[in-house]
Amino acid sequence: MARTSSAKKIARLAEKGKGKKVRFQGGSVFPTVILAVLILGAVLIAYARQSGTVVDASVTAEQKFATAFAFFNCDALATDLNQPDLATLSPTDKFAAVTTEAPAAIIGDGIVGWMPQALAGQRKAKLETIFGLYGMTVADDSITLKDGTKISETDTQCADKDAKISVYVWESGSAESKLSIASFGGVKIDDQMTVVLAFAPDGVEVPRPAVADSLADYQG
Repeated sequence: MARTSSAKKIARLAEKGKGKKVRFQGGSVFPTVILAVLILGAVLIAYARQSGTVVDASVTAEQKFATAFAFFNCDALATDLNQPDLATLSPTDKFAAVTTEAPAAIIGDGIVGWMPQALAGQRKAKLETIFGLYGMTVADDSITLKDGTKISETDTQCADKDAKISVYVWESGSAESKLSIASFGGVKIDDQMTVVLAFAPDGVEVPRPAVADSLADYQG
């Protein structure tokens, strides 16, 4: 009998509740806050995975990384990029010059040294850091060198041929390169990696620079 009575009460409540909004005790503020927190958490997790800002616990605060960098202009590697006078320093001394006060620096002919923990707090820094060290401004369709020279896909040619800007990346120990055709400053760099910024016509083979072979001398 008790069960029948309870069933009738539930049925009456359901009938009365038709078409009405369900409300939490204390109003809608609490569930709204919970929903917002969940959405924000999901967005932050997705952003962290996408941007690679999670610091690798295996990298120590004192560790130093080295990346080779070169600029390929039309048909050859450029040899006139701004370089400091470091001829009298050994590779060890050059690398030691990279400190927390200068977390990234040109430490050799085409070699950039940087500290993974100090540089933007992430293991994988971005190519825009290297562009800045060489005084270069790189957009998707133009390159401006430190001396003000501008190379543009719309206004500059290579021997009367249209050319495009691209970035070639050789991972440590890899003989094959990966190609980027836009958002060059956001390309991730890593230890013992080789990067070539290129302005060249289609069909021109962009080589891995010889300076990459000396990367092993710069390991911290």
